[in-house]
Amino acid sequence: MAQPEFKLYSGLEIGPVCLRTKNLDTMLSFYEDDFGLKAVGRDGSYTALGTGPTTEPIVILHNDEKSLIPPPNATGLYHYALLVPDRRGLAAAYLSLGEKGVAFDGYADHQVSEALYLTDPDGNGIEIYRDRPRSDWKFDEGVVEMTTDPLDLDSLIKELAHDNAPMRTLADGTRVGHVHLKVSELQASMAFYRDGLGFDVMRYYGNAAFLSAGGYHHHIGLNTWESLGGPPTRKTWTGLEYLTFKMPETNLVELSSRLGDATGQGDSKQLFVSDPDDINLVFKAS
Repeated sequence: MAQPEFKLYSGLEIGPVCLRTKNLDTMLSFYEDDFGLKAVGRDGSYTALGTGPTTEPIVILHNDEKSLIPPPNATGLYHYALLVPDRRGLAAAYLSLGEKGVAFDGYADHQVSEALYLTDPDGNGIEIYRDRPRSDWKFDEGVVEMTTDPLDLDSLIKELAHDNAPMRTLADGTRVGHVHLKVSELQASMAFYRDGLGFDVMRYYGNAAFLSAGGYHHHIGLNTWESLGGPPTRKTWTGLEYLTFKMPETNLVELSSRLGDATGQGDSKQLFVSDPDDINLVFKAS
């Protein structure tokens, strides 16, 4: 009897992302003072940060003073994206960060979402975004329609016009919604994430691809805009150390069996995988 096609859990979640830094004090100042994140755990040189002292971490900072800045064409993190609960949360992030003097790299309306873009002190790209309702997303033969249009900032600010509630940069419930990676060879990376890990391709542009589980617009973005033919990620570089996916244990066991010992290592609770560019992925049972 043919084996059923493997599918990643439709409610797949991402987070935390772990960032290696050689400037911990500067990074902590940014994430705590500007973003308002709180330390939720410390383990040696690792500091986990969340939106509150008892919340799940969304970012982990690994202090490694000997780490090196990667070359411009290196593979690794393009940006990680923080999903806020609603449009009010996006407006609060925009105004709060602006009042603190944080510079934005850009703003965009992607049709499925609205987004702010900025960079942390180490040069890690960050997107803060809110999703539009799935019922408003448009599909063409299974391909999600995504655009990069100007964001209506005036309309966004009006979300808070008559709201006297305290404004926080990142509202409770903020989590990592997706991660966008720089890869050296798009077809090889697409094959790994699609055929190896079981993600579905939601959009393909030739030099970029967006993949997801459960019909989301994307959990993973891949591009070669800066990294075509670039070197694989190294453990001695600052930037993304690993990213985490959370799924039920049964789905994790299925994925582990699918990959085999040659690709993944771990047990029924967590699985460690490296992609074609040596970007580290951790799958954990939720």
